[in-house]
Amino acid sequence: MELRFDRGTIVVDDPSTEVDLAEAPGVVWDDRVDAHRAPASAYPVLRRWLLRRGVQFKDIPPPHRPAQTLWSDVELRPYQEAALSAWQLAHCRGIVALPTGSGKTRLALAAMQRTGRSALCLVPTRVLLDQWLREIGALYRGPVGCFGGGVWRWAPLTVATFESAYRHMAEIGNRFDLLIVDEVHHFGSGLRDEALEMTIAEARLGLTATPSRNPEVASRLTELVGPTVFELAVADLAGGFLASFDAITLYLDLTPEEQGMVQGFMEGLFARRGL
Repeated sequence: MELRFDRGTIVVDDPSTEVDLAEAPGVVWDDRVDAHRAPASAYPVLRRWLLRRGVQFKDIPPPHRPAQTLWSDVELRPYQEAALSAWQLAHCRGIVALPTGSGKTRLALAAMQRTGRSALCLVPTRVLLDQWLREIGALYRGPVGCFGGGVWRWAPLTVATFESAYRHMAEIGNRFDLLIVDEVHHFGSGLRDEALEMTIAEARLGLTATPSRNPEVASRLTELVGPTVFELAVADLAGGFLASFDAITLYLDLTPEEQGMVQGFMEGLFARRGL
């Protein structure tokens, strides 16, 4: 029996008569190819399921990992260390919610460096794509891949925009065992969620400053990335690691037209964040 990566899924070829694949996690019968198939994200649990039953099979090739000697040490602040430890205790699956400016990217770099895994980092914009490439390049001396901004280059450490990942995951979804999703709150409501299902990466780290409070979105993100394992608000870090601030409310008289514009903007903002 053989497990084969096929365009963001796992196909089971020459199935063993020793096991009923109808009971296997995530596996369904695909009439188009007369074979059992599962989302690539189900690969780790499917593999363990087969091993527990003593089924012999030819596995898919493991992802090529970056050379550990090319990393510099990544020093973290105490709360970043706590967040990373919480993620590791959750079997390297989960979401870390930290305020803007608190160093979520550096936390992700430490996760990459300390686990030694090949990693695909997903970001929403080309500006963040450039930022992540610079941050990784400052601490890792090897090549860094890039999917976005007109560049299509793979490496054991790769950064991709959401859109580029969605378009190319069928080709690269088997090349990473750590998935990092910056601004993970953009997922969980159906838009581009398939990109997260099309990779075999078992270790998954989601980063956000605005975790979704929508129960349905939170449940879906738990499936795709993991539950929220660590969370701090601005007030928790203000005056220490972040600058102190005062919240001042200003009341303005708006015309009916201005009120409609503000309401439309806020409704669109909440919809994008799944609130």
